[in-house]
Amino acid sequence: MTTWVALSAVVMIVLVGLAIDLGGQVYAKQRAQDIAAQAARAAGQQLQGGAAVRGQGAVVDPARAAAAARAYLAGAGDVTGSATTRGGDTIIVNTTSTYHTTFLSIIGIGSLTVTGHAQAHITRTIGGVPR
Repeated sequence: MTTWVALSAVVMIVLVGLAIDLGGQVYAKQRAQDIAAQAARAAGQQLQGGAAVRGQGAVVDPARAAAAARAYLAGAGDVTGSATTRGGDTIIVNTTSTYHTTFLSIIGIGSLTVTGHAQAHITRTIGGVPR
């Protein structure tokens, strides 16, 4: 019976450790996703003023949008990423981060890489209808 108790205790410790590290990975993934979304939002606010003022539509200023996204990512600390624009109305942000494990490092898994992806699409609406 003592062997069974000792083996059960080891199994329980491994399962709790696995739950803690996988939960930490999920949190890191959610954070990378959130930072990507916020960087895309910041980039999406960088519009070409002239076209918007003339009523020609909302067009992203690609240089300012990429700079705004990079600035947001730089302030995020442990998350790296990239920002691109597509078609003058879409900003795409990809992020990468690393979760350093607590218990999985015992079996040789010291870190887990997580990624995030978000895009912002600029739409001009008049009376609630996209134009």
